Amino acid sequence: MRTTRLASLSTALIVCISSQAGISSDRAVRIDGGTFIQPVLLDENQRTLEMESFYLDRAQVSNSDFLDFIQQYPNWRRDQAPGLFRDADYLKHWPEPDALGDGVAGADRPLTRVSWYAARAYCQAQGGRLPSMDEWEYASARQRTLTGQSDDDYADALFAWYSNPGAETLAAVGQGEAGPLGVHDLHGLVLEWVEDFELLLTMGDQTDLLNGSCGDTARMMPEFDAAHYATFLRYQSRSNYSPRTTTTTLGFRCAYDPEDMK
Repeated sequence: MRTTRLASLSTALIVCISSQAGISSDRAVRIDGGTFIQPVLLDENQRTLEMESFYLDRAQVSNSDFLDFIQQYPNWRRDQAPGLFRDADYLKHWPEPDALGDGVAGADRPLTRVSWYAARAYCQAQGGRLPSMDEWEYASARQRTLTGQSDDDYADALFAWYSNPGAETLAAVGQGEAGPLGVHDLHGLVLEWVEDFELLLTMGDQTDLLNGSCGDTARMMPEFDAAHYATFLRYQSRSNYSPRTTTTTLGFRCAYDPEDMK
């Protein structure tokens, strides 16, 4: 796939990936493996997945985190990153290519206007990776189950957020209440990149990013209640992105394999 080839090339922009000698557990929390009942059926013959354990960042990546990254890897600055790997709005909200500001450009605010390529490179430089879509959704489902949140409360909260994401007044990362897993802001701050974001609509090796309507992909919903529809909107939105996309409502966090942890 073209995206895969470009991803390899974008990795080359990191001259020397400084894979950490173990990621601190202060940064990430362990998500124990288990059974995952998929909320959207990407394979009509497979409703249930067995998930391996992995680690996930407690909080989304902040502007300050990403500033540290581009100071080490300046080829990911907005004035140096190749156009192949980001659109024209990449890091546009920062007042300078290597300086933060106020409001959504503040040090503790979630990083937005970042492409999938740049997010992927950042996580690799930390010794991690972007979480897979199934890992991210599994963490979300587990946290929701452990909180005992009802389907109606979950749907109401997500519909309220989707209709008013508040991109101009984003709160600081890690300030929202951590769920039972110790993960902050899976919902309610900004949406997040995942490694395989574009796999919703495929035909063999061909992936059509933009031609699938909500009606097309709604056929993948196993249940037609409000909670499933709220989750489905998140799946559908991923198909609207290209890997170069940057928006005010999309950030990311990193995942790690257990052997990468201290």
